[in-house]
Amino acid sequence: MDDEPDFTALLKANLEEVGNFEVMDVNDSALALKAAKEFKPDLCVIDVVMPGLDGGDVVAQLKAEPDLQTVPILMLTALVEENPDTSDGETLTGGLPFVSKTSEFGTILSCIEKHLEEAQEAATVAEPSSRSAEVWDIG
Repeated sequence: MDDEPDFTALLKANLEEVGNFEVMDVNDSALALKAAKEFKPDLCVIDVVMPGLDGGDVVAQLKAEPDLQTVPILMLTALVEENPDTSDGETLTGGLPFVSKTSEFGTILSCIEKHLEEAQEAATVAEPSSRSAEVWDIG
């Protein structure tokens, strides 16, 4: 989720070009929860700063939903620039991983893949099942 349609359209196009992702983009934070309930994402990519509900508000809504509370979340932010020493994603207060919006696409992709893989491994340990590699960008 991001309030910048040009950014989300570019990220969606790049992820879909990779070929492993089905991406839904939402540019209105008030619609994020409804979209997540319908799409059932394997991962959410959420901008930190948005008008209306900010990224933290959206995360709280997702975590309050029993069917969505275990969906991994990757925060995007323009508030920090890419740090080459932490290109696999740093964490925000509260333990959520984040990546800078100024990062190259390859860095963002690596971060998404890493967190999807970690979530799949955790789900396999909890209950073996197959999951598709989908990314949901509510932005």
